[in-house]
Amino acid sequence: MPVSALPSHPLARRLLLSLGLVGGTGPGCFWLGGDCDVEPERVTLDLDARPEGDTGATTAEPLVDCPTDQVGIEALAEANETYVDAAGEITLVGQDGRLCTYEYTPFTCCGYGRPYLDPAGRPLQAPTTPDGAWAAGMATPSLEGLSGAQREALARFWEHNARAEHSSVAGFHRFALELLSHGAPPRLLARAQAGAVQELHHARLCFALSGAYAGAPVGPAAMRLGRTAPLSADLVELALWTLRDGAIGETVAAFLAEQAREAATDPVVRATLAVIVRDETEHAELAWATLQWALEEGGLPVVQAVEAALRQVSPPAGREPDLAVPSHGLPAADEEVALAARCLDEVVRPVARALLDRCRLAA
Repeated sequence: MPVSALPSHPLARRLLLSLGLVGGTGPGCFWLGGDCDVEPERVTLDLDARPEGDTGATTAEPLVDCPTDQVGIEALAEANETYVDAAGEITLVGQDGRLCTYEYTPFTCCGYGRPYLDPAGRPLQAPTTPDGAWAAGMATPSLEGLSGAQREALARFWEHNARAEHSSVAGFHRFALELLSHGAPPRLLARAQAGAVQELHHARLCFALSGAYAGAPVGPAAMRLGRTAPLSADLVELALWTLRDGAIGETVAAFLAEQAREAATDPVVRATLAVIVRDETEHAELAWATLQWALEEGGLPVVQAVEAALRQVSPPAGREPDLAVPSHGLPAADEEVALAARCLDEVVRPVARALLDRCRLAA
């Protein structure tokens, strides 16, 4: 794609770069990115850290040495209210008293989200229950200056988001099964597994916000997944599902979360949205990379099916009208629909067109 033809929106340009369609990755339609060229990052965790509200009344012996196993490190990171976005192993660099320093490679090279679908193709979500476990250790927003009606609207909004993120945990596991069933490369499978972990973290963040605004804990009840996970029958169906739930759904989710983050003023809400923006952008990159791979493997029939599907794409219907509280992440419903339409025009369609044009030439 010539430089003069590049889309202006930064998210579109990032997606094109991740697909190898700009930036000097060479000719050809398909490129899975090679090894991640990302500098390792370090994080320091306190062995004495406890989540907010934890009085320390526990029978567990305090840690003396820094944990080196993955489960122990993740538990310590959670106690420090830190999310370590690692693509693989986290390595202990050293211990200084009660402080542990770890090194890891961030999962960055490589919203409305990727729900779990029932056999009829309908999004499936768990009902809620008064369960505080999902919000344990999570930060909570300030309620100062909010009216009762605003708190109710915010509780509904963040519960809606939490249930969607919770559904996406199952959605990513189903997606991993799909990739396995079609012989996808390990790079895509690893990123799908990491996506499920990220969606779990999103669900906890959102349940914490919902419970804080509602004044009562809330979490997911049992999710009725059925006896089998719906899997795509062939590469055409995989490509179409990936287009809908990932390339469109995750791209729109990242776009909307970024707009909400810019308008938010509550520090906890802004931090939550920053995590969601980062992760949903990676999920969008994964979806486009999977679509790219399916186009390569399936050839012209997949190209034609995706082109036909794109002609039918329209903005989502949106939420029921409710109060808008942008300072706490809740936009007006009609504004959200308008932003989704803008994302389709400025990001999704240009990226899809660039990918399909290149692939048609190679088919």
